[in-house]
Order: sequence, then structure tokens, then C-alpha cells
Amino acid sequence: MEPGNLLPKMAALGIEWIRLAHGAVQIGLASRLVFCNCPACGRRSSRVHSHYVRILGDLPAHGRVIQLQLRVRRFFCDFPDCRRQTFAEPFSEVTNTHWRRTFRLTQALRQIGFAAGGECGARLAGELGMPISPDTLLRLMRRTPLSAMAEPRVLGVDDWAFHRSQRYGTILCDLELHRPIDLLPERSASILAAWLKQHPGVEIISRDRSSEYARGATLGAPQAKQVADRWHLLHNLIEAFDRALDRNHAILTQTAKELDQAVVSGIPPAAAQTPVGPVWQVPILIESSKSPSKEPSRRQLLQEQRRARRLAHFEHVKDLQTKGIPLLTIAKQLHLARGTVRRYARTEQFPERSARQGTCIVSRTPCRRSKAAGPLDSHLDYLKRRWDEGCHKAAQLYREIKDKGFTGSHHMVRRRVASWRQPGESGQTGGPSEHQPAWHPSPRTVTWLLLKPNRKRSVEQEIFLTALRQRWPELMENVALIQEFRSVLCQRRPEDLNAWASLADEPSIMPEIRRFAHNLQQDWEAVMEAIRQPWSNGQVEGQVNRLKLIKRQMYGRANFDLLRQRVLHGN
Repeated sequence: MEPGNLLPKMAALGIEWIRLAHGAVQIGLASRLVFCNCPACGRRSSRVHSHYVRILGDLPAHGRVIQLQLRVRRFFCDFPDCRRQTFAEPFSEVTNTHWRRTFRLTQALRQIGFAAGGECGARLAGELGMPISPDTLLRLMRRTPLSAMAEPRVLGVDDWAFHRSQRYGTILCDLELHRPIDLLPERSASILAAWLKQHPGVEIISRDRSSEYARGATLGAPQAKQVADRWHLLHNLIEAFDRALDRNHAILTQTAKELDQAVVSGIPPAAAQTPVGPVWQVPILIESSKSPSKEPSRRQLLQEQRRARRLAHFEHVKDLQTKGIPLLTIAKQLHLARGTVRRYARTEQFPERSARQGTCIVSRTPCRRSKAAGPLDSHLDYLKRRWDEGCHKAAQLYREIKDKGFTGSHHMVRRRVASWRQPGESGQTGGPSEHQPAWHPSPRTVTWLLLKPNRKRSVEQEIFLTALRQRWPELMENVALIQEFRSVLCQRRPEDLNAWASLADEPSIMPEIRRFAHNLQQDWEAVMEAIRQPWSNGQVEGQVNRLKLIKRQMYGRANFDLLRQRVLHGN
């Protein structure tokens, strides 16, 4: 066997023997060279002092472990002025001094470690015939030198969480090369400024609206243009609108109650008489699926207890707020999240949670028109007809529609006909049922219903929004202002931004949106560059997602240096 196939970079090695021992293939190798150069003085020597055997691990063959047993010779150095009397031949093309594996096995193990981590990588390498411990694999990863990177011209900056809401770091990406170039252990202006001073070639910096990154970019690279991320700008505006709706939660609740009172009195609300789509829609009347004669279920009791606990927290926050106690102190004292305390503080009325959608009287089915059609929807007409004929057994109905091609389960049929068994509905006897608010959306739901296209709204959502517009006429002016800001960003019209900011000062505009427009003045140049420049933080967010995946693969137990190695490896 020729050693060139075994070790292509060391043709001077010769194979002396091959044997199988302890499940591993052992190969004896020795050098064919007659002389060797002294590593200290460089003089050639051919006088052998002694020899010893050096065992190296190599890449496996057909799943079997390969062990190379090198017969290493030690030579005399006959040059009198050399500081070394003897030296061993180095085999520098195969391995390093004191290593116990070849270069190519080390490289393969590094790739496995960077892809799978320590514990998982060690298990995978063992199955592939390259046994190694997790700690050794981590040491190989930490000792891997990072490749030199070119000086970035367009830099993307964003934060990532060591531990959410407690400790953050910074990721830096080259937006032209689409790759991360460094990780910083903090989210501060000083550390970003120090990094930028070491890389003076940065011309454009894309960032979110963080004041720390804005200050760090100004201090570290005053010559660079700062570009605010467009997605964050629009997201901040939508969050301001959401806070405004949350502050006016009472209007949403009153609108839902008025619709419900119209259902109880039998008078269709004005909102239900509005045409939706190409044809007129019948008004959707919602009724409760619970009978007043029945005792409340365990689930209802739990909901009432949770609501009472939230109401007590709300009243306590309001009481402490009137005494002038800071919100952060209130959050620590009541053991509540800071966001919850801020939400309670800025609302005048207790924010109720959105209720589950009820049952439509017209079709006697749960109101879930916004979702995709299920396998039972094509058999509803047959089920209604059989129900009206007197067949009220879910098992019998399931067998009948199964013969007609129904692919769902028996539980789907049983859940659907359960609402038909309530008193006051078709096919049953009993008194009228007690009505509850038809549809009680949360402020976040109303935010997205107002901002997304009309074609994505269901009928009951259109009825609610029409009633809300009639009760709150100024609402649509704010919605139009948000849509105009989105149009300015997407269509790249920087000349219209000043006009938009002046419109935000109108009295009918919500205070939260007015404050957002005023805050834009503090970062006006970066906002204008966001409209002019094509750069954004989109690819940086993608790298943050990759970082999160790597961090979770490491079970959150790795130090910053190892995380940095894995994120930057391969660049």
C-alpha cells in the first residue's frame, strides 16, 4: 500500500504493517528519509540517536477508528555551536508537536463541534469513528483562530439577549457581505464607540432607534451616516397607536355592549346594515353558549377568580399612582411586570380581556370565519338538515358524514353539535338564553384590524369596526396618518416627511402618536436617511435569529468567547 493515499501531504512516510486490534485499525508508519534538519541550527544530520513510537488518531475508514503509530527517530546534532545535542524529526506536515491527532482529523472535529456543539458533537463524532470528549471538543473550538475580515463600509448594529430583560450584547454585521463580523459583550455607547474607532472605514451605520447606539455611533464614527431601521420606525408608531387604544379601552368595551344590546332588543345595529363586499350580509347576532339555569363550570370559576385578582392589582396600582410612587417601585412592591404596571397606569378603566367568540344564530356554528375552512364545513348543510329532522346523536351523524367522505374525527362533530343542544336554539325547547357581549376584541386586535387590508376582515369584525367608527369619528384620522407614514417609508418620499410631522400636531391626533412624531425630531437625520438609503437591519435580525439558535443549542451554559467563536466561524 502506498502512503500517498493515506497521507497525501507526506509521501516520505512508508507503511510498515497494518493490523486490527481492539476494534481499531492500527497502521505502523516510518520515515523513508535518511537525514533530517535540526530545528535549532538548520544543519543536516543523519546520525540516529534513538527512536520511539508516537500514536496519532486519524480520520476513520468505513466507520472504524484509525490509529497511526509513527516510529519517530531522534538524531544527533553534530554542529558544536548548536544549543541542542539531539532532536526528533517533527512530521510538521502531518501534525503539530505534542498533538495526538492529525491535522485533518482535528479539522473534521472542529467542523462537527461548530455545527453541533460540545455534548451533541461528541456523541456524533463517536458514532462516526472519531471518539472525543465534549470538553476536548470545546477546547478545539476555542483555540480555532478566526479568519481576518475586511474593513466594513456599511455596518448593521443590533442587540441580542444573554438573558431577556436583564443582560444584552451587540452584534455587528457587514451589510455588503451579508455576514456577522463581531460580537460585543455589552449594549452600550462606549463599547460601540471603541469598536468604531478601531475600524475607521465605516461610512454607513444602520441601527434601530436605541439612544445608546445613536450616541455610540456619533462618538465612534462622526463621519458615518446613521440610518434608522424602517421596520422599527413603523413598529414604534404601531405600538404608540396600540397604547392609545389601550388607554381608550372603555370605548371599545362600550361599543361591544351597544352591539350586544341591539342583539338582545332584536333591533339590528346600524353597523350591521352596512354592505360588506359585493353583496349585503345578514347581521351577525351572537349569543352565549351557556344557559342561565346551569351552575357555572370550573373553568368559569377560575376565570372569575383570575379577573378578580387582576382587578385588585389594577386598583392597587391606581391607588399607589395617586400617591406619587414611581411605577418601577410599584412593580417591585406588587411583584408585577413593568409593562403590566405601565399599562394599568395609563388606562382610566380596568382593561378586560377579550372574550371567546360566541355562536352565530344564523348558522349555529362558532364564529371563526377569519380562519381557513375545516373538513367539517362542507358537511354543515347535511348536519343541519339531519339535526332538524330529529337526529341528535353525534355518533350517528359522524357515521353518516363519514360515508360521504368526511376525513375528520368524531370529536369534531361532537364539538360542533354541542352548541346546538343549548336551550332556546333550533331543535330544542327552553327559555331564551342570556346574551353576553358579542365580540370583545383586545386593543391589540383592533389595532391590526384597522391597519390590515379590508379583504382580510371577517363579517363580524367589519360590523364591530363600523360601529366603532361611528362612535369614535377621530379614530380614522389617526389610522389614515399611520397609513400615510407607511406610504412615505415604502415609497421613499423624504420630502413628505415634514408635512407628515406637521399633520401629527393636529388636535384630533392621539397624544401617543403626537409624542412619536416629536421624538422623530431628536433623530431626524437618521430617519431621513432611512427613507433615502436602501440599507436596513433586516439581515441583522436574521443573524440575531441564527445567534439565538446557536445559543439554545448550547443550552445557555457557554461563555461569551465560545458563543462568539461559533457565530463568527465560517466568515
